Amino acid sequence: MWNIVTDSSCDDIRFEEKREDILYQSVPFYLYTDQKEYVDDGTVSIPEMMADLQKSKTARTSCPSPAAFAEAFRKPGDVIAFTISSELSGSFQSAETARLMVEEEEPGKRITVFNTRTDGPSIMLLIRETARMILDGLDYAEIISRIPTLIDRTFIVYALSSFNNLIRNGRMSRLTGFLANTLGFWGVGIASPEGTIQIKGKVRGTKKVLDSIVQDLREKGRAVQEVVIVHCLNQPVAEALASAIREAFQSASVEVRPAGGLDCFYAEQNGMIIGYRVAAH
Repeated sequence: MWNIVTDSSCDDIRFEEKREDILYQSVPFYLYTDQKEYVDDGTVSIPEMMADLQKSKTARTSCPSPAAFAEAFRKPGDVIAFTISSELSGSFQSAETARLMVEEEEPGKRITVFNTRTDGPSIMLLIRETARMILDGLDYAEIISRIPTLIDRTFIVYALSSFNNLIRNGRMSRLTGFLANTLGFWGVGIASPEGTIQIKGKVRGTKKVLDSIVQDLREKGRAVQEVVIVHCLNQPVAEALASAIREAFQSASVEVRPAGGLDCFYAEQNGMIIGYRVAAH
């Protein structure tokens, strides 16, 4: 039995590889506006939350507790857990604390927690590839040994029209942050090797932001194999980006889907987050 666990930073995962011996679990973040607490368990009304954020003077999030992760880890199966970058949240530390708790309760239970150094759709890609390795018959030790290299081949791009919530929640400094609330500007960011968000630059207009994202994919110098684009209430631009990526990388699998609660909270209205995996050297 396999038990794949993540936090809700990974958005809404579609598990094509369902089998009776693979259990998938997402442990939710909590999202707070002045008006309401939202549990990021797939039931959040994104339009409602966006409207609340527009009116709120404060907005914050809370990562899953060690107890919440421990509850997920106690379910049957060898555990492989993926969390958002430890540079962006305390989720990894919570999961590691839970691992120690459950291993003490159940000696011999195998639990491995990965700090993905990324977010959202990139975590979706890591989980999908892990499921494929399970379906290919690899054992636990072999899969665990391969995941760090897989993380190194998985990247992320942020295309946001506002970094307000990232900055006011300490996920990005005001010195490096780019506030693009007016004049049609977008900020384009990437994850650093350590898992922080770095701003590559600012562009004005949809065409330029699409070109900038495609260029980032080209800069990796290897074949792009799989792409997931998540968006916050911005389906037309996300579809236009998908078309541009398909034209540039004709062998790549490209998917567009709505962002989950946490990513919408930080990406804000119209934001997009692009996760992609490249071929091995």
